[in-house]
Amino acid sequence: MRIVQVCPYDPDRHGGVQRNMYALDAALARRGHQTLIVAPGAPDPLQEGVWRLGAMRSVRFAGTRFEVTWAKAHELESCLHLLRAWQPDVAHFHTPWDPLMPWQLFRRLDLARVATFHDTPPRGPTGMMLRSLFRGLSRYLLSRLDGAIAVSAAPLAHLRPGSSGVTPVVLPPVTDLSPFFDIEKVATERPSILFLGRLEPRKGVQVLLEAAGLLASGAVALPKGLPPPRFVVAGDGDQRGAVLAAQETLGGGWIELVPAPSQEEQLRLLAEATLAVTPALYGESFGIVLAEAMASGTPVIGADNAGYRTVLTGRGASLLVPAGDGAALARRITGLLADAGERRALSDWGRMHARQFDVTERIADFEDFYAAAIARHARSKRDG
Repeated sequence: MRIVQVCPYDPDRHGGVQRNMYALDAALARRGHQTLIVAPGAPDPLQEGVWRLGAMRSVRFAGTRFEVTWAKAHELESCLHLLRAWQPDVAHFHTPWDPLMPWQLFRRLDLARVATFHDTPPRGPTGMMLRSLFRGLSRYLLSRLDGAIAVSAAPLAHLRPGSSGVTPVVLPPVTDLSPFFDIEKVATERPSILFLGRLEPRKGVQVLLEAAGLLASGAVALPKGLPPPRFVVAGDGDQRGAVLAAQETLGGGWIELVPAPSQEEQLRLLAEATLAVTPALYGESFGIVLAEAMASGTPVIGADNAGYRTVLTGRGASLLVPAGDGAALARRITGLLADAGERRALSDWGRMHARQFDVTERIADFEDFYAAAIARHARSKRDG
């Protein structure tokens, strides 16, 4: 098959959608398929297999940042000329309603089209507005798609296929976990509590800083005889200043900032981590960062949001804490630091549990999904 994936975000920015897209691209290529990615940004001649389409501008909305993209008429025509010559069998759109470039391309392609819906809006008035908008847009999209994926049950709440639209199937946004399975854990002098992610309100870094403050002040007691943990905050974003301020206030090496870590640095930090913490408040449909931490053998504490509940199931449900509750997070950290046996058991469980999210385990599901969409499109063309 020839498969083109269309991404609405900067493909060079660290994010779950991008990791899912690149993992699919590489796995499909290894299995003999021809692949292409269309994404916004300036052309990069050194990046093979990626066609850049349109400009992008970073905007802040609902506690997070994303790109608004658009393509000029001549850029669209050039991309369409390339695709007509390449003759893809299926076009796979990620979050197709993100403005504007995916919409522009979606309307002009006459081939099998599928989409993955990654979005889960927040609670409150903004979330209600987005869910209402998504329900209307999904009715339009699902009636014109040949296949649809929801990354978990969370996005299904605002997907409305109607009488003629395709019914979304749930497939997790798999990624390549092989580098994480290969990690060998390293003992450190002090327990290491790792946060990996963007420093923005939605990701809950302020909750992590609150938990660190409670432990540093003694408001939440540490296990006797245990050296104070080190909170490693690995990422960058609008709340970097808050991390630096907490670092100065707490002192004592309680907080270490690793801005914009490379892939190699992330693997090193996970090797050293006693626990990984992901306190995202809302807007999570899945949790690739959870799967990567579990694959490394690191017990992970996650906020009890709609997406993380779909990853931390079974034994992992005990690792969920109320979203936004810094005291509950601090108590769960101390509980695990006090119990080495539970940490070892959770480490073993996490490595096994994460395998279902590895791209090599699920790539056949995506191949079947694409084949069914191509057949559906052919039937619709034949039937007029």
